[in-house]
Amino acid sequence: MATPYAPATINPRWLTLPQAAAYSGIGERCIQNYLRAGHIRSSNCRAPGATRGRRLIDRESLDNFILAGVSAEPSPLAMNLNRAKRACTPA
Repeated sequence: MATPYAPATINPRWLTLPQAAAYSGIGERCIQNYLRAGHIRSSNCRAPGATRGRRLIDRESLDNFILAGVSAEPSPLAMNLNRAKRACTPA
């Protein structure tokens, strides 16, 4: 018999790169580019004296970055800039 309770959903504040890509639908490479440009906040967690660590991405910052593009006017695709407009005619 199934239990009437749904499993708890955990929404962590900080995501790894693969988690952020799966969460947002944005590719890992694009997220890395946005991180480098300073559009999305992240933290490099590492032990004292260590040279390597784990990059964690702020989910709230990622959400805000995505929401900032929602209200913006869509940009034309480069491949469509020189394309002549055609009227749609039913077949």
